[in-house]
Amino acid sequence: MKRLIFLAFIFFFISASAQEDQISAILQNVKRDSTDKRCKLLFYDLYNCFESDEGQMNPKMVNATLTLFNYKSDPNLPNKQMVLLLWNYTMAAHDYDKALKWIQALNDEYRNVYGESNPLILLYKGETLEQGGHNQEAHTLFMAFLKEYPQSVNALVNVYVTETDGKLAKRYYDQLKSQHPNHWEVKNLKEK
Repeated sequence: MKRLIFLAFIFFFISASAQEDQISAILQNVKRDSTDKRCKLLFYDLYNCFESDEGQMNPKMVNATLTLFNYKSDPNLPNKQMVLLLWNYTMAAHDYDKALKWIQALNDEYRNVYGESNPLILLYKGETLEQGGHNQEAHTLFMAFLKEYPQSVNALVNVYVTETDGKLAKRYYDQLKSQHPNHWEVKNLKEK
């Protein structure tokens, strides 16, 4: 049993180290250009699909996903490192520890290049925290997200989902149902 635990520890260490090496490799020798807005617009296009009433079934999501694939393979794209970090996040989304490292690296790089946050990154980071069982941390992030992007239906939905105060949760639920009844997430929302 001790050997199994030791092997699991070694595997975890190597895996974590390999991921950090991958992140470092992605961030080396990159073309950072805050004036090139293509990646920024792509992230907003993806996020706006989630914000729309159609959600992921939005035809614009197909276009945004195709753009993501094209950017991923473009060797001359400035800020390509952000596309690669997002890609790796989506591939690791089922693994809390890895997903959190990818999305944090993306958040840091996005802020480094553009000097601001992005709602897609905030949404993914909050959902990752929530999936990892860090509900209070996720709630705090979603509250800050909602403050920064007060029109965000996704932020409000996630504030509701992570809210532990029954009265506040009811208020958020009623607000969502009255102001955004056709939004794809609100349609599926159940009252706590």
